[in-house]
Amino acid sequence: MNYIRTIFDILCQNIGKKPILVLYGARQVGKTTLIKLIMKKFWKPLYLQGDDPKESILLEHRSAKELSDIVSGYDIVVIDEAQRIKDIGITLKLIADNIKDVKVIATGSSSFELANKLSEPLTGRNRKFHLYPLSIKELVLAYDAYDVQKKLEEYLTFGSYPEIVNSGSREEKITLIKELAGDYLFKDLFLFGDIRNSFAFEKLVKLLALRVGSEISYAELAKEVGISRNTIYAYISLLEQAFIIFRLTPMYTNKTKEINKNHKIYFYDVGIRNAVIGNTDPIDIRPDKGAIFENFFIAEKIKERAYSGRDSSIHFWRNRQGSEIDFIEKTISGEQIWAYECKWKEETSAPLSFATAYPNAHFECITTFNIVNHFINSK
Repeated sequence: MNYIRTIFDILCQNIGKKPILVLYGARQVGKTTLIKLIMKKFWKPLYLQGDDPKESILLEHRSAKELSDIVSGYDIVVIDEAQRIKDIGITLKLIADNIKDVKVIATGSSSFELANKLSEPLTGRNRKFHLYPLSIKELVLAYDAYDVQKKLEEYLTFGSYPEIVNSGSREEKITLIKELAGDYLFKDLFLFGDIRNSFAFEKLVKLLALRVGSEISYAELAKEVGISRNTIYAYISLLEQAFIIFRLTPMYTNKTKEINKNHKIYFYDVGIRNAVIGNTDPIDIRPDKGAIFENFFIAEKIKERAYSGRDSSIHFWRNRQGSEIDFIEKTISGEQIWAYECKWKEETSAPLSFATAYPNAHFECITTFNIVNHFINSK
């Protein structure tokens, strides 16, 4: 099934506003399908695949005149998996500066590599967007709210990569998510990330997966994995830049009463998280279902925030007495705060200490019963 992606109209509206449009996203998240739908809106598109050596070499070490000859006559040029093309930033700069009547979309599954190649050459010449695994809103558009609610435990087990959602049997989903987590998703990390100790790297990823929803200590991780704290920092940064994990920092206004240093780490897709730890058991019998549900909700809020273009910051909150809030979103000015606590079934109210410290914050308890409606009704 081809899904209606929330970002489709946003991308179409932004093509041409800057010479280069960059679409980031993990492998298999649906970038190629999306840009090929966009290409249908143009009279004469050119599609080049960076993973194909015969096509990528067309753009390597070319002069402005040679590039003009290649793209001349096309109204849009799409370069898929552009991080695989040597010196792609320079190539795109030459196109942007010398060929005025062509629009360009470049996609990349490894922002650490693509961004490093793009940052200096394309300063002021590009606009960046991010595509995530399917969101609840996108699933509801494809099916309906009742069906998504009915299959919620399936999404909590296998995640929402399009190919996984489209697959049929449970056995097929298990095979696909293991392949995605084991071979395909980390491909660019091992190619470009300068990972010298693959055993330590894989051990770290598993530890992070097991500690979803918990505050992490970089010193403890370094001790358990057996590598330096600086290497832990570097590996976590690579995982972030490859769109596998993201960090939440604490929100605080009172350093003496509220936690202000530790981070929490979550996965963009809970199916990948489950595959990393080798557990695809049905969610209702699992002791970690609460942590999985929390991760799932927060990842959905990340998608919602990105696609809506909200200018806000995201956090968790905990005071030194142990009261906590799973997810906080606040405007940059700090005038508005939305607080969310995740519970499997039983609703709860905001901790008194939080309500006292932030009396104007909007609080909502998210459960497996109301999560679908929450995202249907949110903006």
